[in-house]
Amino acid sequence: MLDEFIQHTLAQIDDLAELKVSLVAMRLLELKNSESASTTQRELGQLPALRQGLGFAPQIALESALKRAVMRGTLIYSAAPSLDEPRYFLNTPAGCRAVDAIELADQHRGDATPASTAHPTAETLSAISREIERLEMIEAYPASASDEALVEEWLARGYTRDEIARKVREVLAVPRPKGTPARTLQVCAQHVAEEPPAEPSAYYQSIVARSAPLADVAVAHRELTQRLPNGHAYYLLQAAVDMFGATATINMMRQLLSSRDDAIDDLIPMLSEREEAEMELARSYAVPDLWVRELIQLYETHFGLLPTSRIGQDIATLSVEIKDIAVWRAVFQYAAAQNKRNWEYVSKLLSNPSPALFEPLPVNDLARFAFTEYKRRISRGVLDQYVAGEINALAQQVTDQARWEAAFNKAATANALNWNYLKTVISNPQGISAGEGKDGRRKQGTTTRQKGVSRRPQIEDSTEVEREAARERARQRIAERAKRRATSGQQDDPSSNGVPEQS
Repeated sequence: MLDEFIQHTLAQIDDLAELKVSLVAMRLLELKNSESASTTQRELGQLPALRQGLGFAPQIALESALKRAVMRGTLIYSAAPSLDEPRYFLNTPAGCRAVDAIELADQHRGDATPASTAHPTAETLSAISREIERLEMIEAYPASASDEALVEEWLARGYTRDEIARKVREVLAVPRPKGTPARTLQVCAQHVAEEPPAEPSAYYQSIVARSAPLADVAVAHRELTQRLPNGHAYYLLQAAVDMFGATATINMMRQLLSSRDDAIDDLIPMLSEREEAEMELARSYAVPDLWVRELIQLYETHFGLLPTSRIGQDIATLSVEIKDIAVWRAVFQYAAAQNKRNWEYVSKLLSNPSPALFEPLPVNDLARFAFTEYKRRISRGVLDQYVAGEINALAQQVTDQARWEAAFNKAATANALNWNYLKTVISNPQGISAGEGKDGRRKQGTTTRQKGVSRRPQIEDSTEVEREAARERARQRIAERAKRRATSGQQDDPSSNGVPEQS
């Protein structure tokens, strides 16, 4: 749907509010995981993306933007009397079927609005009535409720208006005897159904001809009412499944049809009310404590949309296992930073949190450099929260990257790669003296004079190899001195002349 919107509709939209509402509505309906999912103006108005993004009067802007989206064909809606408020659908075949099913149900109950009279059933019945008036030579044909149900059944099976009219003409072409009442549409019913339609519908194939397997909702209807659904009930059930899922539809059928068989028309309104209640529950989540509500607000803040009822239930379940709010915040922040605003991704991170999730974000580019260097040289890929906070604080005070680089090099040379040493060197301006290079060693040839004393240049921070060589030279000098002391006691040593050698 989004690809089609970008290719065919986006270039025509010149109103920012309409664009925002269209994109948010498409995303919200996508999250409901149903081809015929629906939403309302009230539900859209509570989303932060629209509540905070439509200016000073968001509800007025939202209502106007929804009207433009419907006129442009991005959305369609149903304002049937059985619904508490108009419901908006994506303008897809599944969405159109859902709107037709809702209006059919209202028309069947006698609650049809003037806008519903243009439905195919009413149009076909009106055309057939005029045909009967012409053939029976009567002024007006009084179509009954049974005639309307008959036409609806034929259309549901896949018969077209022309096919029905042709069959009616074949029956009524034979003149009726004088003095007999005008024939009705019921007289033509058997003749219309003698032959299958040119293009049989799914209802005809599965229910009438039994050439296709029965859907689960049709089987459930048969178990509850001891009969298979007719065309009207079949398409109501299919629309309910598209909108709310098979499980929810079957559960609601058990509640409605257990009391009376003709309650199928209340199926979609009841499911709509239940979905609204579930969304409201997920939004406010009336629980003794505010723990789950806080988590749902966290979801809404980071993702810009309210969670669906299924996601709300998942959050409630995980809230029992994960009680640390820091874990939830870290996971949502990490998912948003990775641009993966997906509940499945978040739930996996919650179940198996990584230490990297709790790493604070760098406050500036220098802190980002320090994070990378610290993990590369010292922590081997993991940055402690405390150290990260210290780096962020110090990066705002010491902004010279060369100073940080020199500190890392000095710590490596001194074999003191730890945060305390680094912090001391970076914080103290004298941590790297003027006589040292960036590698932490004193430059060769530098002498220090103090009170007339001249010292030879030295390398302050020698390497381990140099220290080991110095120790070996010391051992050799000690061995030589010991040897000389041993030989100094011999009286016949001509070189000593009787005088012990001065060590």
